[in-house]
Amino acid sequence: MSQETKKSVCPTCQGKKVIEGVCETSGEWQGNDTADGQVCTPDQKCPTCNGTGYVEE
Repeated sequence: MSQETKKSVCPTCQGKKVIEGVCETSGEWQGNDTADGQVCTPDQKCPTCNGTGYVEE
């Protein structure tokens, strides 16, 4: 008997493999070392699917 593994699209990253960073702008941050008062988080590999884009069921 062969065991078949079902794969479905990762619900966290919707199959993109990477969670894109988010940029926020606030007037309070202007004057800091950020460009135009913008603070961004970096892109990161999806922790749910480990960057594969799918999860095994």
